[in-house]
Amino acid sequence: MVDSITVKDVARQASVSVGTVSRVFNNHSNVSEEIRDRVLKAATDVGYNRSVAKDPPTNNARPIKEIGFLFYSPLHNGTAMSNPFWPYILNGVEREARQSHIKVIYQDIGEAKETPQELLSTIQDMKLGGILLVGPTDHETVRLLKRLNIPIVLIANYVPGVSVNSVVCDELEGALMAMNYLIKHGHRQIAFIDGSTLRGPISISKFYAVERRRIGYRTALIDAGLSELMELGDLGATGGYQACQRLLKRNMPFTALFCANDETAIGAMQALREAGRRIPEDVSIIGFDDIAMAAHLTPALTTIRVNKEAMGAIAVKQLLELAKEPSRMSTSTVLEVELIERDSVISFSS
Repeated sequence: MVDSITVKDVARQASVSVGTVSRVFNNHSNVSEEIRDRVLKAATDVGYNRSVAKDPPTNNARPIKEIGFLFYSPLHNGTAMSNPFWPYILNGVEREARQSHIKVIYQDIGEAKETPQELLSTIQDMKLGGILLVGPTDHETVRLLKRLNIPIVLIANYVPGVSVNSVVCDELEGALMAMNYLIKHGHRQIAFIDGSTLRGPISISKFYAVERRRIGYRTALIDAGLSELMELGDLGATGGYQACQRLLKRNMPFTALFCANDETAIGAMQALREAGRRIPEDVSIIGFDDIAMAAHLTPALTTIRVNKEAMGAIAVKQLLELAKEPSRMSTSTVLEVELIERDSVISFSS
């Protein structure tokens, strides 16, 4: 009977594996036209009923076996694994992927981005079922990778105007928490060390996360009727050190310093000490991210905690949902942040 014909019969007729037949029936892109035609012809020859295969269940639409943890940062200041922030996200990714028996491949795509075609070829050769694009990737790179027709989720980044899923933390609310905490403690002269910015008539950060933190800084100052004092950094400890040195040379008084991330705060603390400023007696300081070393500094750093492992785990779940339903509307997941009070902030009275 025709109904007794199975996928194994089709595979035997086409001299291919059952997995290859499944990929053809599910319109997987990783199949050559010659193999596709052979499998379809074999299905016809043996009388296989493909009514289900033509409209497969959505939970089998695009099964994922391997995902790429692809890191790119235009700062060129090291890899994701040398940064104290990204490895926690990777831990969350690997833990969630392990539950679905999915392999995670880490790749720094910064060096492969010399030309668009080189980048596309590099990723195509990896034969990925899904992509986690990690780091402050620019608009052009995101648009380029969407051409691969592979499920993509951005982590700790959001690209306006591009239909792509993302997982971010509440950067704006976190910055407001930090600023309102300093203001509540009596600080009225609060400086901010920013991240890398784009050149132009309006100063805009290259990175979504940092731009939202800057907006939070400015919003809190406006609400309190205070003036801003900002200096540009590069989100690293060395950049924070140098930015704080420039800030001190400007001879503009400040009793508190909000830094775009914890690494910046670490560098700024060194510069303040070298200048003879006590922390927190002379300058209170607050960071963002709550990297592991923040709690072990002297004084321990008050900061905004980001649930980094949860960001990675949720991103994997989003990829799996996209695999089930590739045409679903793009969504952004925003995770709550938390103020962690330690020893680097004290009340100020003029």
